[in-house]
Amino acid sequence: MKAKEKLTVLYKGLNNKWLEQFGFNLKDTTFDKIIDYMYTPKDSSSLAVTRILFGLAMLFDIPDERGGASMAKRWGDVKTCHFPLLPILQPMTLPYMALVYAAMWIGALGIMLGYKFRLTAPTFTICYWYLFLIDKSFWNNHSYLFGLVAILLSCTQADCYWSLDVYLDPSKKKHSVPYWNYFVLKYQFFILYFMAGMKKGTAEWLTGYSVQNLSEHWVFEPFKYFLTVPQTDYLVVHWFVFMFDLTVAIWMMWAYTRNVAMVFCALFHLMNSRLFMIGMFPWVCLATMPLFYPFNWPKRVAAFTKIVYIKIQDYTLAKMSDLKVICKCEVNDSELDTNTEEICKECGEVNDDIIEETLEELNAESNEICDDKNLNTSNENRKLDDVFEEDDGKSKDEKDNFNVDIKVCTEDSYCKKKMTIYLIAIYVFLQGFLPYSHFITKGYNNWTNGLYGYSWDMMVHSWDSNTVVVKLVDNNNKEEMYLDPQLYTLNDRWTRHGDMIYQYAQCIKKNLDMLEEKNCQETLSKNISIYVDVWCGMNGRFVQRMFDPKVDLLKATWSPFERVPYLMPLLDEAVHWRKDLDDIRNEVHSWSNNSDVVFFADFPGYHQEKFIPIDFKNVTLTVLEGTIVFEPEVAKNQIGHSYKLITGNKIKVNNGAFHKVLNIGNKPAFYMYTFYNATESNLGDKKSVKPKLPIFRELLRRFHGMILFANLIFTNIFQLFKFSQCN
Repeated sequence: MKAKEKLTVLYKGLNNKWLEQFGFNLKDTTFDKIIDYMYTPKDSSSLAVTRILFGLAMLFDIPDERGGASMAKRWGDVKTCHFPLLPILQPMTLPYMALVYAAMWIGALGIMLGYKFRLTAPTFTICYWYLFLIDKSFWNNHSYLFGLVAILLSCTQADCYWSLDVYLDPSKKKHSVPYWNYFVLKYQFFILYFMAGMKKGTAEWLTGYSVQNLSEHWVFEPFKYFLTVPQTDYLVVHWFVFMFDLTVAIWMMWAYTRNVAMVFCALFHLMNSRLFMIGMFPWVCLATMPLFYPFNWPKRVAAFTKIVYIKIQDYTLAKMSDLKVICKCEVNDSELDTNTEEICKECGEVNDDIIEETLEELNAESNEICDDKNLNTSNENRKLDDVFEEDDGKSKDEKDNFNVDIKVCTEDSYCKKKMTIYLIAIYVFLQGFLPYSHFITKGYNNWTNGLYGYSWDMMVHSWDSNTVVVKLVDNNNKEEMYLDPQLYTLNDRWTRHGDMIYQYAQCIKKNLDMLEEKNCQETLSKNISIYVDVWCGMNGRFVQRMFDPKVDLLKATWSPFERVPYLMPLLDEAVHWRKDLDDIRNEVHSWSNNSDVVFFADFPGYHQEKFIPIDFKNVTLTVLEGTIVFEPEVAKNQIGHSYKLITGNKIKVNNGAFHKVLNIGNKPAFYMYTFYNATESNLGDKKSVKPKLPIFRELLRRFHGMILFANLIFTNIFQLFKFSQCN
């Protein structure tokens, strides 16, 4: 019985909240009432501010993160490898890519100004998603977010207030918009925060291994008065951020906690702008935070600003009266001189009545938010009554036809509303489903699930890339050669994804074929193989190979719906070493400021060939677990030797030379290199102190990028125009 009573109390509480939010009881919920709720008129000023700030942020984002200022490097060389999501999506040549960038920038400007919004917003959105989809190696979560916000804004009535469209055509001005215009944007940012928190609810994050030593940055200095660096990493960076991402959107939606949540959210994004190179992401989040405030907050701010201005003006005039300038407006004009008369006029105009009138004036627009649905219905009914009253001589058939027309019009409007809500429901479902859709898109999974960039797994994983070896084998001529992995690529994101590894091999093959056609001679046979060996560590684990170096990627198969066949498993059996690895790091770092250690793990039957740079001194190889064979490089007039090493054995390694490490045991082998970095030692005294807040330097860099972007746009479009004229 107690359980039933508790459920009844819970239901009543939930029903009261439901009634407070939606205006009807939980049991009375119907699809029609949901439509009415989503079309409830809301003040349009907050949506207009969001549109303006988002457009402004995109104007600076295009030359920077979208690569507008470096488009010649990104798209100018046909040999550069790109990684499109779909094979049919390919980048165009540079002059045409300049047109895409120009259209996108003009679209962003149109969004900000609200000019030709129905044309410029979709133009920006289409161009943005084209650039986004033709190269996965530049994907990240916030560039994905910008594309989603662009889609959502394009579907709203964000141009109906404070826009050039309204200025040029006042009939487009609307004091209210349907609530769904706000709902889709607020839901998108709720998903951003909430899913980021959900993705951090893993053992890797909650045990403090996902992000290490981040608290050494100066933004965490206030915490260092009562916490150590490891404690700050664990408690603030990991646990607090986990709870913050998971709940901050809820606190911002609740009126009682909104202001406090806004302060924490603003500090969070400002800290991120200093910690990471993530472009306009913190500023877009800051610009959209006010969406969680009342819809007419811009008008309230404007009213408050004007009242403050009037009070300052009144205070100034009062101070003037203290200087023996006495205003007596009731005295005859003949008793006042000219100067005093002018002051009296000014003094008489500023009083409490004026302030009250100003408040009423500025709040009038907000209070004018009316129920368009009821207003239009009443007007239609009034017009309908007038028609029948004025023309009683109409036949019954004519009146019936008129009623049918009105009914059809109403049904069409309802169908559009119904379709809109269906589309919103589909979008809501997709945004909740896609972050956990990795059981379908298996081909994009590696050690982590999903292609990084649409899962909101922000900063959940940190990577320590160590070595990338690209080997090309001419099978007919029995020749081997090694390629620089940076030769045809612009970043190293491709090295950690099975789909992009596969695309990279195809790109190398295409470039070799182009080179042979250009030189008109065959330097390599058609029977070639490409092998890629990537060594990296995730979240402070051992550095290990990610892909099987024995698989020829030109003959490999890849499918988005099947597991990557050449992906090597993550060595989870080494997790128990983590505490020991931390202790070893602390000990090695205590030797000197430039001593360091790198931990490696390898599979049975595999070997690693490694080169030790000349700047590394006192290099020692130590076996932590397993059995390996160490083979140093054979020099002239020297007999080659191999050394078998077991757990606990050490050996000195010569710098400036190659060596091999072979795992001859039946289990994975774990070993480490300790060394002294002479280069860092020499540079230690020469390091300049970087400013903590280089705001002016960043602004200068962005404006410089904008100038470079404009120059590239005009140069390439002129070349395109000149080429078309010649043809």
